[in-house]
Amino acid sequence: MNPKQLACVVLMMFIGGITYFGQIVHQKVVLMKNAAVDAEADAQAAESNRQTADILTARTKAETEEIRRFLKAWTPHVEKTQTEQEVESAIEFSLRDKGISLVRSRKSEVKNTRENPIIPRTVIATLTIEDEYAKVHNWFGEIERRLPLSRVKVCRFTGGGTGRQLRLDVSLETPLVNLAP
Repeated sequence: MNPKQLACVVLMMFIGGITYFGQIVHQKVVLMKNAAVDAEADAQAAESNRQTADILTARTKAETEEIRRFLKAWTPHVEKTQTEQEVESAIEFSLRDKGISLVRSRKSEVKNTRENPIIPRTVIATLTIEDEYAKVHNWFGEIERRLPLSRVKVCRFTGGGTGRQLRLDVSLETPLVNLAP
């Protein structure tokens, strides 16, 4: 081979290498552009999903505002009575505080309910007290203030031993609420 032919072969190899390198770079650029377009589409879809989630969050907040206010107001009362002993001590303290005498010693029992996970147990306290009319009614109001979740199951007012006295047979059911079922 003469030097001109050799120079042409070297030049053709050089041009072929540059062309091959150019095609590889072009393919990578096309792949990167496609990836950028896909990423932009994904970003727009994610932004759309975020806006939808924001709308749903705002709607849920608006719909549950009343429930959240209710829960915020009642959570301290719920947390105040979490055990049977706390319910009993609230009743005993209110009796001592008002100076009311028990006629029959009270009994309390715990009732388990499996069908309601928020209120798994209730304490049922049964009392019979006898004292002055005003003291008994004031004590009853005090119990409502101390145990606002209590429900009166049985309430029977009768005349006491004297004309100014009142006898109260009452059965209170206090739920022990579990806010994290």
